Amino acid sequence: MTREQYIKGTMELNVFFARIFKEHCVTIAAGQKNGDMRVLQSIDRYKVHFEMLLSYALENGLNLIAPELINLNCFITPYTYNCEQSTQAACGISINHRISGLEMEKLNKPDPIAAGRLPYTYERALRLNSDGEEIARGLKELLINILKEVKSGRMYSSVYASVYECYILELNRYQKAIEMLRSDQKFSRSDEGAVKIMQSNAEHIRGTLDPVEMDDIHKANFFAGQFAECIDEQKFVEINEQFGQFVEDLIEKMLAKKLLTVMLPLTLDNILRQANRNIALKFFND
Repeated sequence: MTREQYIKGTMELNVFFARIFKEHCVTIAAGQKNGDMRVLQSIDRYKVHFEMLLSYALENGLNLIAPELINLNCFITPYTYNCEQSTQAACGISINHRISGLEMEKLNKPDPIAAGRLPYTYERALRLNSDGEEIARGLKELLINILKEVKSGRMYSSVYASVYECYILELNRYQKAIEMLRSDQKFSRSDEGAVKIMQSNAEHIRGTLDPVEMDDIHKANFFAGQFAECIDEQKFVEINEQFGQFVEDLIEKMLAKKLLTVMLPLTLDNILRQANRNIALKFFND
């Protein structure tokens, strides 16, 4: 693997997951509202850590990211900024909107790596992955502990236990992806773990819709079943294309105040980006 390839893989991995995980922290914190202050402070710290990781990733090397990923809105969507504002207004959790503005600007016009700066950028990529691993390890441990408390009945959370399990699986896959990038091995984005995450996302949507939204509940249930039965990459991409359109429709209805759900707008946008990244499999493999 060349240094350019390592930087490319690092940027694509961390620009995507740093945003995903910082938003997971928002979802978890909203579910713990008025809960244990020490837990809320810990969640907020990890949210800030991932915001800093994302800012660090946006500083250089973005020109090596595959344009297909940018064009498919894998990192940020046209809805992200509005979803952030709506989410902050709904739950009162602070969200750094400046990062989204910076990300849109940087991804639309990425600066090339200056001549002679490749060794420096490569070292930054190594540091980025190391920092990401450490932050993910800490957040995973925190979520495992919260999940134990929730399952034992000693802690209340409006977020389903299965959602915690899904987030922990995502953190494991992120850490594994870094390990395999470091050792120049291929990491599958359509394996059993990837399918399970998308099934959980569909189930999460289904479980947060108001009973009056019966049509959308049936659709979410349909996609959960489709993901559960998915056995090959081509089918996985096809389901994600249909599911992504469904999620996009939900976001538009939610922002227009025409959808009854307890799911945060930013959580829906988060799921949309995950689907978009899976759709990118039809263009290339990692």
